Amino acid sequence: MSQPFYVHGMGWALPQNVLDDDFLHKEVGLEKGLDWNRSRLGIHQRYSVLSRDYIKSTKNRDPLAAIAHARALGDTPVTMAVRAAQGALARAGVKPEQIGMVVANNDTPFDLLPTMANSVAKALGIDGGPHIDVNSACSSFARHMKLLGDTNAADWPDYVLTIQSSAYTTRTDYSPKSIDGYIWGDGAAAQISSQRHPGRLRVEPLIFGTSPKDANAITVDTCGLFRQDGAAVREFSIRKTVEMFETIAAAKKLYAEDVYTVSHQANYVMQDSILGHLHLPPERHLRNVQSQGNIAAAGAPSVIAQNWDKFKKGDQIVYAVLGAGLAWGGGYMEVL
Repeated sequence: MSQPFYVHGMGWALPQNVLDDDFLHKEVGLEKGLDWNRSRLGIHQRYSVLSRDYIKSTKNRDPLAAIAHARALGDTPVTMAVRAAQGALARAGVKPEQIGMVVANNDTPFDLLPTMANSVAKALGIDGGPHIDVNSACSSFARHMKLLGDTNAADWPDYVLTIQSSAYTTRTDYSPKSIDGYIWGDGAAAQISSQRHPGRLRVEPLIFGTSPKDANAITVDTCGLFRQDGAAVREFSIRKTVEMFETIAAAKKLYAEDVYTVSHQANYVMQDSILGHLHLPPERHLRNVQSQGNIAAAGAPSVIAQNWDKFKKGDQIVYAVLGAGLAWGGGYMEVL
């Protein structure tokens, strides 16, 4: 059984280029239209490491060229991760030299080596440690929390930095019939955790699982574009999120009106369906997908980070996320 631990600070980062609906429809030429987007996705703004001119002129036909373009602009999964980590460190009041381990994910690496964790550690001035990459796509936040919860207390350093970062717009098709162009944004999130030192959030990771038989429902080729079986993934996401919320609520004896809920930030309309299935109060469901797009594993933790100052002692948070694999995970947080 996973052991609880504490989160001292959380941060997030987004790139500078804004992709709103007008840009995608009028300049890029996506054909689905506003009505389709509002009824199926509910996402009106995203952020990209790619410039608007690049997306408009190339429709991102070549992901390798997109990576080179983003790198030239100075916005990469690593630079976003560093900014998110700096925000989490500042909020936690922890210095880089106090970090004894970095755990990172990156679905869309610009470099195969060095690892994301070591690249971020170097940029922040973090000393040596068992820094590792642990990637479970969009469910990586839950995987990182479960990994920490499963770590023997004696093996914990004073503080651990966990990071989720990706740049899916470099792997997104922006040709006229694209659906994915409406969905994806780029971004990063970071958390500072400790087993030894009490912090603001007490975390209990409760669930993590995978379904390898469905692995090909979501794919990104090494040099290719994002592909998914949209209908199958949507059905799975709604069913599994409902199941996780119900399981965690039963385990912790929670009532819907008393908790904040956070789900995977993939689709605003899909989240409304989850709320309807469970009769959850919309005002207690925290989300940002409508204004920053699906930023993969960084989505759910960025929501919590963005609401950090809103929380008060005694508040309870249930999170449930999903990703390629197919994989899912969730847990419980309480504000101390």
